[in-house]
This record gives sequence, C-alpha cells and structure tokens, in this order.
Amino acid sequence: MPDYDLIIRNGSIIDGTGAPARPGDIAITGDRIEAVGAVSGTAKHEIDARALAVAPGFIDVHAHDDAAVIRDPRVDFKIMQGVTTDVVGNCGAGVAPANDTFRAEYEKSLGPILGESSIPWNTTAEYFAAVDEARPACNIAAYVPHGVLRFNVLGMEKREPAHAEMQHMQALLEEGMQAGAIGMSSGLVYVPGTFAKTPELVELAKVAAKYGGIYTSHIRNESVVLLGAVAEAIEIGEQSGCAVQLSHHKSAGAPAYGLTKQSLPLIAEARARGVDVTIDVYPYVASSSGLAAMFRLGGDAAFEAAPAIIGSVKYNHEKYEGRYISDIAADLDLSIGDAVRKILHDEDNSPSVIMFIMDEADVRRVVMDAHAMIGSDGLPSGGKPHPRLYGTMARVLEKYVREEGVLPLEEAVRKMTSLPARKHLLRDRGVLQPGAFADIVVFDPQTIADIATYTEPRQYPAGIQHVVVNGAVTVESGRQTDARAGRMLRRA
Repeated sequence: MPDYDLIIRNGSIIDGTGAPARPGDIAITGDRIEAVGAVSGTAKHEIDARALAVAPGFIDVHAHDDAAVIRDPRVDFKIMQGVTTDVVGNCGAGVAPANDTFRAEYEKSLGPILGESSIPWNTTAEYFAAVDEARPACNIAAYVPHGVLRFNVLGMEKREPAHAEMQHMQALLEEGMQAGAIGMSSGLVYVPGTFAKTPELVELAKVAAKYGGIYTSHIRNESVVLLGAVAEAIEIGEQSGCAVQLSHHKSAGAPAYGLTKQSLPLIAEARARGVDVTIDVYPYVASSSGLAAMFRLGGDAAFEAAPAIIGSVKYNHEKYEGRYISDIAADLDLSIGDAVRKILHDEDNSPSVIMFIMDEADVRRVVMDAHAMIGSDGLPSGGKPHPRLYGTMARVLEKYVREEGVLPLEEAVRKMTSLPARKHLLRDRGVLQPGAFADIVVFDPQTIADIATYTEPRQYPAGIQHVVVNGAVTVESGRQTDARAGRMLRRA
C-alpha cells in the first residue's frame, strides 16, 4: 500500500518564506503536505521535478473573478499561470450582497467588465455557498466591496448616508464578515465609492477590524495628488484599527512619474508607527479599467496624453477591440475625445480600456519594495483583456528575476505566497511545510515567460509544468486536468 497520495521528487524547493532554495521532495496525503526534504516510501502518483522549481501555489491578491469562478469554474487563465488562490471583491466592486437595485446596476455597468453573470443570491454567505457549489479549480477568498454596500443601500445617490443607512451598510458588512470575508475593499475613484467621505469608510472599517479583517483600497487618486490619497488610506487604518492594503500601487500619468519615491517612504513611516499597511502591484506600465470611469476622471486630455486600447465591448463593435483609440478616431475622422464619446454612446458606457499611464521605473520600484505583493488586477471580460489576466505571475519571474536580476527568485516567490497569505488571513497556505495545504506550483525558472500580448492576450505562460490545488493535480506536464479542487476560503 502506498505511503502517500502524491510525491513531487527531485525539485529545487522554494518554500515561500524567502529562505534559499534547497533540493528535496514533497510528500502529500489528502489535501495536506506531510513531509518536505528527502522522502522515502511510495505514492499513488509521482511527479519528477528534476531541474524545476517547486514553490507554494501563487496567490493573486487582486483579482476580479467574482462571477468568472461560477460562470467558468475551470478559471484556466489563473490555474495555467500557477495561481492556486484568487482574492476577489477588490476595488469596491463585486457580486454580493445583492438586492434588486444592485442586480440591475451590475448587469448594466459591472457585468461587461467583471464578467456577465446572473446573480441569484442575496447575501455574501449565499454567494460563498454558490462558489462552493461551482467547485472552482482554484481557491477563492473574498472582500465585501464598499461600492456594493452603497449600491444596496443608497443606490447612486451622491450624499452622506443617514444614520439608519449607515447602520444598514454596517449590518451588511457584518453579515459578510460573519460569513468568512477577509475584510472590506473600496474603490474611491468609481461611483458610488467616490461619494464616500473618510468618516464613512472609518466607521465601516471598524466593523472589519472587529473580526480581524483588513481594509484594502483603490485609493482616491493615483496621479498628482497620490500622496494625499495614500495618507487618507493610512488614516482610515489608524482610526479604525484595521490593517490596510493599498491596491495596485502606482503613480499614474506623466506629471506624477516618480512620486513612488515619496509614497513608499510615506507608507514605511506609517508601518514604523504601528499601522499594518502593505501594497500590491501588477508588473505592467498599462492599467485597465472601465472606459467610462477613466474618461470621467481624465476627460479628453487623459486620452490625448496616453496611448489607450479598447479591451472589450458589450454590443456590436467588436471591430474596436484590441485597437488604439487614436486609430479608431482616425478611421472615424473624429478627435480622440469625440471618438471616446461615440464608443461610450454606442456601447452604453460598457467598454473596458487599457491605458499606458505608468513609468517602468515606478513599477520596478514598487515591485522591489519588501512589503509589496503581486496582484494581477485582471478583468475577466470578453474581447481582448489586458494580458495581465493571463501572464502576471510569469512576467514577474521572467522580467524582474531572470532578465533584470533585481529580485532574487526566492524573494519573488515570497511576494506571491507567504506574504499575501499572512496579510489575507489564509491560514496554512503560502508555504511548503508539513501540515500546510498542498497548493503547489512546479515551474522552470529558465523558461518561464509571459506570452500574452495586448493584441493577443489569451495565451498561457511558458514554463508552468505542474500545479497542485489542495492535493489534487490540476495541471500536469503543462496541461490542465479535469480536477476542480478549489474551495471558498473563509477568514481564519
């Protein structure tokens, strides 16, 4: 009788802690790691990892796959880049809780960007149960999104909540935290999140803090007033007692280039005085969001200053997808601003857009920060999404480890594994040690590469050989299996 269910042999073990790689084997029984090192005995199944790195499964701390994991539970775009845990509900956007007001708004404005989906549930707990029933290929952890709370209680009204309305939002958040959410997210550049003032966010964050949760924020501004927006997020953490995560940290737009030289020390100063504040980052100089939101923020000038590509559309203008707005404008004999307005009108404000608004020096600086973890911020929409949906993790290992040498391999893996696991309350994940859940990726450090492009984004990375989720082999020899062993992870 075999001693174990699975043994991964002869690999270079990168345990997720930042410790140097070491040769060895990993033995798994059920969904847990039993032994790490020189493993004797037999297993029902063995994987030869000779000349390959063996690491904890990657954790995407900034995902928008809330609906996608139910619509397409294979989530191949994550599994095939070694992601074994997806953190959803970011930027104040998501799919729960849901009343009729929110359901109508989701179909109109969020569905085309986050993924078309029916929303039969009402509560966060019911959404979590729906994820369990879908049996996704990767694990899911989730925030309660502040924007969704506002949709449910105030709709799109631009005002402060009355006392009873504030209590209603707090009750909805409390229900989500009791169901196992990891905290609350905000998106303060998007409606209706942008209508919220700091005190509202503090009072809600106090609810998350009561359960040991975290407050993560797409902050109010990532451009020339970046520092003030960072300071607000830190203030919310200080006043509420909540740990803070700053989403996709960046300085956006040419006038703001270099501001990360000031924002990172500002964040470090907050940590020094006891605020648990960390950041995440995606390794690209292009962002992606809703076209309507970006046009509202920057107007004509933003699109004249930065190249932009239409990602996805909802209706009948697929010919726009994957094309620069400047080229579309030329074809239509319109100014860039008028072309954007036409696309928004024709597509009922639904398109997504990719905008080249960051400087590589800022991206590299944030990636290298010791308290930065990696999140894709990928949008699982139709059309031609940002390549980060498919290639984020591989790009870090290819570009910043192998090509530029600014990150040791072990440190890059730590940013994708134990660091996010600790911050996001994912117990017994993000490390390779006896007793930990068997979430594992086996990859070739010499060939791993981001293959996805802006014109052809739906391409899996090179170099990912095997992926194990809760002990089940989900990718074997570079091909996804039928295993769907992911779980809805409730807050530990």
